[in-house]
Amino acid sequence: MIKISDEKTWQSSRDSVYEVGDSYSGQNANRPLVATNCSEYAVAHANCQLRPVRRFAEVSLLPDILETMRNLGLNRLLRLQSYTWPHLAGGSGHGAMIVGSPASGRTFAYIPPVCHAVSRALMDFTGQCEDVEHDISQPDRYGPIALILVPDLRRVHQVSAMCLALLRKAHKNDSVTLALNVSSTKSSQFFLKLLNGVGCLVATPAQLVWFWQEAPGLMRFPCLQFLVYDDVDLMSREQLQDVQQVLQEILPLSHSPQVVMVSKSYCHTLMSKLRAVNDKPALVFGDILEAALYGGTRIRISIMRSEAKANAVVQMLQQCSPEEFRTVIFCSDDGDMQCLVAALEVQHYSCLPYYQTADLEVRQQVHSWQARSNGVILLCTDNCPELDIRDAHTIIHHSMSHSWSKFKLRHLKISDNLCNMVKPTASIVKKPLYSLVLLDDNNHRQLPRLVDFLQLHQKVDHRLVEVAKRIRQELGKARNDQHQLCDQILVLGKCYDPVCESRHRLSHIDRRPDYLPASGDVKVQLVKVYSPTHFCVRLLEHLPPKGTWRMMEYSAVQEFRMQLTQIKEPRRYWPPVAGAICMYHTTFTKERVRVLKVAAIKNTNIVQSDLTVKLQALDVDTRIFSTNCGKLFECPEALQQEAPLACDLRLPGWVPYFGERSWTEENIRNVNLILTQLPKDHFLQAKILFVAAGTLFVQDLVAIMYADQFKAHVRHLSLARRLVEATLVKRSENAAEMIREFFAEVIIEDDIDENVQDSKEKANSKPHEKMKGKMTDQPAKLQSQPPLSGRCLRLANMAHESVKENQLHQELQERRYETPEIPHQSNESDIPQSNEDRFSQLYECIMNCASLQLEDESKPAKHPDHVLSESVEFHKIMTNEDATPDHTQEKTALLLLPNNVARPSVTYYQTMTTLEFQVFLPEDDHDYKALLLGAQLFFRAISKSSDLILQFIMTLRFPYSSMSHNIRGRTVYISVKKLLALIDPLAFREYRFLKPNHDLFDKVDKQLQETQNRLVRFLEDMNYVKRNFEGQEKRETSEDEEVNVEGIERPDCHKIWDL
Repeated sequence: MIKISDEKTWQSSRDSVYEVGDSYSGQNANRPLVATNCSEYAVAHANCQLRPVRRFAEVSLLPDILETMRNLGLNRLLRLQSYTWPHLAGGSGHGAMIVGSPASGRTFAYIPPVCHAVSRALMDFTGQCEDVEHDISQPDRYGPIALILVPDLRRVHQVSAMCLALLRKAHKNDSVTLALNVSSTKSSQFFLKLLNGVGCLVATPAQLVWFWQEAPGLMRFPCLQFLVYDDVDLMSREQLQDVQQVLQEILPLSHSPQVVMVSKSYCHTLMSKLRAVNDKPALVFGDILEAALYGGTRIRISIMRSEAKANAVVQMLQQCSPEEFRTVIFCSDDGDMQCLVAALEVQHYSCLPYYQTADLEVRQQVHSWQARSNGVILLCTDNCPELDIRDAHTIIHHSMSHSWSKFKLRHLKISDNLCNMVKPTASIVKKPLYSLVLLDDNNHRQLPRLVDFLQLHQKVDHRLVEVAKRIRQELGKARNDQHQLCDQILVLGKCYDPVCESRHRLSHIDRRPDYLPASGDVKVQLVKVYSPTHFCVRLLEHLPPKGTWRMMEYSAVQEFRMQLTQIKEPRRYWPPVAGAICMYHTTFTKERVRVLKVAAIKNTNIVQSDLTVKLQALDVDTRIFSTNCGKLFECPEALQQEAPLACDLRLPGWVPYFGERSWTEENIRNVNLILTQLPKDHFLQAKILFVAAGTLFVQDLVAIMYADQFKAHVRHLSLARRLVEATLVKRSENAAEMIREFFAEVIIEDDIDENVQDSKEKANSKPHEKMKGKMTDQPAKLQSQPPLSGRCLRLANMAHESVKENQLHQELQERRYETPEIPHQSNESDIPQSNEDRFSQLYECIMNCASLQLEDESKPAKHPDHVLSESVEFHKIMTNEDATPDHTQEKTALLLLPNNVARPSVTYYQTMTTLEFQVFLPEDDHDYKALLLGAQLFFRAISKSSDLILQFIMTLRFPYSSMSHNIRGRTVYISVKKLLALIDPLAFREYRFLKPNHDLFDKVDKQLQETQNRLVRFLEDMNYVKRNFEGQEKRETSEDEEVNVEGIERPDCHKIWDL
């Protein structure tokens, strides 16, 4: 609840504070007078005489309400409102069901008379209080006068704002709350306001149920005069059942309130409930097509070629003879009408075409036809509003209208023959009503919308449904927009908003992209919280099923590479195309975005800067926003190929706890607080259910920490469980199933592609099974052992990848040596090594490194349950030794290092761009090999004169890109290039054979210090900074003295390195 504090807006000193859901804004009011769904016609049925008003001046509402409506621009009277306002003002028993399209004036068809009744009741109550002089909180004056139920929170704020706007000037009393919303928290203020009296109580069904559960049996609403169900078709059956149970407890016992139901479509069950509580109900249709179906009209659809339409019309006329059924045929224009008239006259049918050039004589013929048709068929177009025809029986749509509203308005021609179901003694329709729709290649695009409408009311042929689905897919590909999917579908599995502008159908863009994993577990970094079940994340690691953790591309490295590929002076991006990737520039940021929707462009040769475009961010987060195209610039081709850094993550099947269709901002803040207050050393992990529309749908989002006491990872937080405990979400298997069914098509396609890819990989791997070496000679042993983890798994994966690379290298070498004319002769040393030998060497290298590591760690253990290193586990599985921690000495004996294997002496240092190693060999007759695979550095040197082997493997934790190496004498120089020009922490404590090269470290530091000093002196010389003479004397003196000083400690030149 928000307090309205802007008193100047309403020019009232006594109008100080009112509790409402939201302050009124002109944007909150539905302005039906300018909406395309508005109709100048209406169909109204009742069991009493309806007397609609003709002009706004005839409306009998309070002057203050009429004045406020004029100030809001609502000074025209729609045909729909001309029936409902006087009927609802009739008092008790006058209920109504209002059926119309969204944004067609349905809400204002009941709000003015409701506010009029509330104001009158409040004025009567105030007068009685002044006369009787009793307390205002007497038992029969509490509760609301009008209870308005709406489907969602957005409508709560809209309706509350409209009610408050009409009531503020009509009634001025600080003790009564004019418009009140149900509080989402257990607030005592809410119940106090109910006791003091409320004008309009606006709530959702879930809020009403919650209110009653918090205070069961607290009170009834004795003053309730109006009960309104706004958008009742958007409320689920369970919600209506729960509301009915609550209403039985709170409705007054002395009288029945006036019931108003607003719906998009007619429902016989709801109308029966309305008639049960109100003896004078009215049924008012603002949607003529809905009225036609309500009155018994049968709609048929036929798809055919244009040439076959005339035959279809003749067949329909044979079934429904014009002699008995008054028939009207709609054509697109006069030319279309002339062709059809000629075809019908050949079949001996009498026609009365009403062209655009029709004169008074033709008008007179039409009047005669209305009195008695005599088997004559009337043909016309949509551009004939002067034809006041209401008693036709058959409508044939030879051509579809250019708009959906005009197509619906065609059925006004049969409105007088519709059966009045409201009357107890409704007359039975003697002649059936028909509406035949003929579609061809020129207007088949309107089939999807027509099929969607008919599926709500009658059974539609499945072949038509498939055709409509195919047409919708084709239109979606051709349309210049790639709307995001509806958020309600992603949360609830179904959209309940009739005016939702988001996409509700699958498209080719919803398939899983290659950069997102299809299954397994992922470690993610939280970027942003959109809702309790919707997040923006960045992928850190991926664990495939039956696999090992794999590092995703380092986001900082990718961001740095993306910055390098950007153009310093990019060109403006024009014309924007939906689906394209471009750069979005603001004052302080530059980021990649994808174009979702583009407004209509009249001329692409004229560059515009104010054209509205809808975008989705790719790297910073995944927000969707609108801007003008003047801020869009071209994105380099290389940068467009980069995978997005951010992606969406959702928890499917978890819906709002109290039955709402969305969460409040307070709920989002609470979830954000939960996830941002986690310990620093945690990481977020989730199990993937499926991937679609660029979103990871996961089972749960958990926070995991490492427990030092138990030497294991433990779960610190389960987000789903925490949200349930906080009464923010609840599990809905129905929603989860509907979401999965919605994405079933793209999920099946991804599974098929994945199976095809797996079969190809298996087929390609069969010819090379013989190349596996010693490691693949024991598959049964590997499978019988427990799964590897950590470093051992990485070594195994690298071995497998090395086999593939060597195989590819061998094939390239063989192609290079193959010449059909001149046979190639080479020495034995020039022939490339076989894959078996290389794989064997890599296996042997891994075995020896495991032995070396065991030798380094073979000191007596302080605890008997000491866990061995991962390299030792790897070696143990390779040798199939079932050693246990209780037999450490036996295991050490089995893994003694061979006498001919040792680690070389290695020193290292780093510069700003490289990491340098110096490997010292005992003799200059060694053949060496160095390899950088991912983050692993391999080195191996074999002596030619002896069987001595020098080797090591180490893991580089900093991101590196490439490696170069050379040998001079007995020293091998290895240079590893960094991806980022930053200092590597150099965490090499576990590698005891590595020694830092302090002299070169000092040299690099000295160069950096000299560069810094030169920069300082330059700035001082240019008077950019103030000269420090004292510091300069000390610096110059120390530099001169230290040139020839030896053996003196220089602490200023040294830094502490984490070795």
